[in-house]
Amino acid sequence: MRRAAWVIAGFVACAARHEAPKPAAKPPPARLELRVDARDAHAVRALAHFTNGGSARLIFQDETLSALSDVAVLREGAWTPLDPKNAVAAECASDCTFRYTIDLQQVERSFESVVAVGPDAFVAPSPSWIAHPAPMPDGAFDIAIEGAEDPSEFFSRVPFATGLRRGARASTFTLPTRDYYEGSFAAFGHLRHRVVHASGATIEAVVVSDTPLALKEDEIATWIEDDAKCISQLYGHFPVPRATIFIVPIDGAEEVVFGKVLSLGGASIMALTGTRFGASNTHGDWVLVHEMTHLGFPTMGVRWLTEGLATYYEPILRTRIGWLTPRATWAALARSFPRGIPPEGADLALDKRDSIDDVYWGGALFVFMLDLEIRRLTSNQKSFDDVVRYVLARGGDATVSWSLDELVDAAKHATGTNALADFVERFAVKGERVDLAKLLADLGIKKGPERDFAILDDTAPLAALRRSIETGSR
Repeated sequence: MRRAAWVIAGFVACAARHEAPKPAAKPPPARLELRVDARDAHAVRALAHFTNGGSARLIFQDETLSALSDVAVLREGAWTPLDPKNAVAAECASDCTFRYTIDLQQVERSFESVVAVGPDAFVAPSPSWIAHPAPMPDGAFDIAIEGAEDPSEFFSRVPFATGLRRGARASTFTLPTRDYYEGSFAAFGHLRHRVVHASGATIEAVVVSDTPLALKEDEIATWIEDDAKCISQLYGHFPVPRATIFIVPIDGAEEVVFGKVLSLGGASIMALTGTRFGASNTHGDWVLVHEMTHLGFPTMGVRWLTEGLATYYEPILRTRIGWLTPRATWAALARSFPRGIPPEGADLALDKRDSIDDVYWGGALFVFMLDLEIRRLTSNQKSFDDVVRYVLARGGDATVSWSLDELVDAAKHATGTNALADFVERFAVKGERVDLAKLLADLGIKKGPERDFAILDDTAPLAALRRSIETGSR
């Protein structure tokens, strides 16, 4: 026993003579200085310099591999070729210079990689043309574009445009490495630019390619101004100070057929716009309003919530501004909400569902019911409108990432209720079934003689809440 005590005492004394190990120093942030010559869209040439990349391996997107050429690293004053599929350069873990060329015409096509408009114009997300080390370090990309000046005239021939955050000069941009995978769109080739000032924001409209559109240059500006005003009803102003909208012509179409937002590296929207889509149709378009609505809400991993919000608010905002009638709006929503309710026997929890209908219409139904619940709990003094305004006022636009916990906390502060937390538990986690028929009846949304939802009953129990949603009033 005494010997054991002596051993223990000796160990303590020894330990006391040594300081606790210090935590490893955090590596300095990585910098990637990228110079891009975008004047020839068929040969987007990049010269890059890595500092503190932390990895010897350079990564190019799989869709880009077949379009790459002249991939090389600078060693002792000479260029050494690298294999694009396995680009390993030991010096790139600390400090290296390398180059590569991408022919965007050869990149595999998809809305996730590159959209080509004819042979001379392309729209691409950041990963399609920016190489990176693997694993991705903590740091930033500094990007300079040769021959790209700030456009001021609609038909200016600037061969590059992007929603990435601007640097000190018009032709320089920055992209934090953490935002790389959701980095903004960029366009290369024959582009037409116009700067639109709308609802407190600077919005660059970029028509990709020379393909003629039914919309004239001033009509495009008016379309963007009107839609910016429409969503500003919800946010109080355009939700980001600067955005870029890429208008991609789709030959023969009479509508906007597709839209997508990429925003973490800076706000950008791609709108695939029919060449026969005219000025008389702009207030009937829902796509651009939907995509603009995304800009006022944080980027989140909970896709059914972010898409649900935009799907719900798009027709509501167009109703509030007078482009849709309340009857048409509620009829359309009543027909579409059932798409977000799985059949009997299926899993009801939103967190476990990922079909298009689940994400968009399951999410929209969630936001709609949550909006009603907040109004009910607060005697119609608060709504989900107040949540998104509170979030935006605290910097929660689409250019930043938030967690669901942060949103739940914001919703509690904005409304004084636990409605969002309760609804997440009930509908996202546990999967409670919705009695949609009763909810619509209580709101006074009824089927007409043709069994379509075309009658609004203002004597229904929740009709006052329905009218408040329509008008945005209390």
